[in-house]
Amino acid sequence: MHFKLCQKFFALIHRGLEHRYLPYFLALIGFVITLPAVRTGWEPADDLRHRVKLISSSRLPKRLFDLGLASEKSGKLSYVLSEQHTVVRTEDDVKKLKDYGALPWWTCEGFRFSNWRPLDSFTHWLDYRFYPNSSPMIHVHNILWLIAVIFLVTMLYHRLMIPGWIAGLAALLHLLDTSNYVPAAWIVNRNLLISVAFGILALLAHHRWRSDNSFSAAVLVVLFLLCSLLATEAGIATFAYLFAYAIALDRGHWIRRALSIAPAFLIVVGWRVVYSALGHGAYSSAIVDPGREPIRYGGVVLERAPILLMGQWGWPASNVFNALSDQMQTQIWLIAVISIVSVFVLLLPLLLNNRIARFWFIGMLLSVLPICATLPANRNLLFMAIGSFGLIAQFIAGIFCKQNWIPISRWWRLPALGLCVIFLLVHVVITSYERAYEPKRLTDAMDIARSTMQVDSPKGFEKQDLVAVSAPITLSYLPPFRIHKGKPLPQAIRILTPALRRLEVIRTDEKTLLIRAQSGNLFTCEERGKWHLAYFFKRLNDLVRHKGFSLRLGQKVVLPRLTVQVISVDNNGITREALCQFSIPLDDPSLYWVRWDWRNRTYVPFGVPDIGESTEIAGPFD
Repeated sequence: MHFKLCQKFFALIHRGLEHRYLPYFLALIGFVITLPAVRTGWEPADDLRHRVKLISSSRLPKRLFDLGLASEKSGKLSYVLSEQHTVVRTEDDVKKLKDYGALPWWTCEGFRFSNWRPLDSFTHWLDYRFYPNSSPMIHVHNILWLIAVIFLVTMLYHRLMIPGWIAGLAALLHLLDTSNYVPAAWIVNRNLLISVAFGILALLAHHRWRSDNSFSAAVLVVLFLLCSLLATEAGIATFAYLFAYAIALDRGHWIRRALSIAPAFLIVVGWRVVYSALGHGAYSSAIVDPGREPIRYGGVVLERAPILLMGQWGWPASNVFNALSDQMQTQIWLIAVISIVSVFVLLLPLLLNNRIARFWFIGMLLSVLPICATLPANRNLLFMAIGSFGLIAQFIAGIFCKQNWIPISRWWRLPALGLCVIFLLVHVVITSYERAYEPKRLTDAMDIARSTMQVDSPKGFEKQDLVAVSAPITLSYLPPFRIHKGKPLPQAIRILTPALRRLEVIRTDEKTLLIRAQSGNLFTCEERGKWHLAYFFKRLNDLVRHKGFSLRLGQKVVLPRLTVQVISVDNNGITREALCQFSIPLDDPSLYWVRWDWRNRTYVPFGVPDIGESTEIAGPFD
């Protein structure tokens, strides 16, 4: 009796996964389970930084323009298309932000961080024309793009995989993936959803072109690829799947296959030429631009690709990697490499016997390359997820249906069955549980970010320099955060150290502080414990000056009313002591002193010591 009930249950699932309305049903479920995102509000860093560029300049306080932190062109379409995703593109941009403190004093001189995403920017511009003050409506816009991705990827699976229930299984696994939630809940991450949607459209058009010899579909491939690239740089993964199609699925001589993707290749090259000519890209940051730093990019691919693959195939999420100690990162990396090689060995029989599986595999592997340019995060895995879940579904189906590609050897079958169980456990059971808690995790993360920007403001704050002897680098996002809250801005922000070590602060004269890391250096954490928020802030600090671009011994950084000099470095050449000389006495009321308190995760007043005296500031592990 129980056996017959199980048979009926699985038969029902089988029919459901093959149902012609499955794309609509999954899209509806995706909309419902993502609705909590509408309560997220504006993320306190990038969302509010973008908001300053998106709202009309008439709604911004005059002080922002006086400080050079906003443009009179804010809110205009041409400005938004060009500048929404730009932090700094020129030396003048760097100087302007460092002078005020929207970038810390240790920011690399050649620092560049500018993206060009005009299609994504256009959608945000529309938001701010119709509902500029409604974050729930803007989040609904994000969710609609996610629904489009869910619908289109289900269609793609059904176009390429038979029987239909395998395609349905892949679509179901994709729906449950926790990586889907953050791009919908984080307004600024819409660019990836748009790019993936157009990327899938490009694949669908390419398949139609190659299957039916449709000229109109061939034109659409180029158009959709361009849209994917204009939404975000990760759109180059669309070409990765087109390339995989030519390798694994296309028929005929290799010359015909190469010609089939030649127009797409020319679009990618042309896009990159224009992108670079406009001055966009990254330099001297933990974000590595392959066009500007190809050798260093090769190194980060080796470092990050295994972590991203493990985050996609299994557990834990790749963004956990950023909050681990260096020693723990090395251990996790080794585990990731061993796991990936083991999975590849078990997938090999399927890959050798199934062209569709080879397509998913090649597309997935190549699509990891663009996202290696930035810090690991599961929210960036949406392109990888397309190939990953297609491949996983085919592997699970092959095991349970005992398809003819399965080797006879028991030495392969037992581990393969174990991998199949792991895939189901991770991508159905664990992800369903984590998906339910993803809204709370994101809210907690945003609360932590907000706490690093919550600074009390005394009367006359706008005429004071806010001097944070120690503070997470996220304090540099203070201007858009306070503008959004309707609070006054300080005259300048001065973050003296990134709060990663126990410090000794010595007042050498009336206007000067000597800040010394009691061990190690000012810009890295000591290794205590496997996980800590301080490790994450250290990785964020690497965004403005990567460890390969250390400050020189004796180097001076001159800012308005403050000069900082490196007077001591550790064995790795990283700053251990910094001399901070102000243009006025340290007791002057125009300086408002605070420090970050790790124990309570808040800012507390800092008492400047007397001349010749010193004080200590606890580090994250004290």
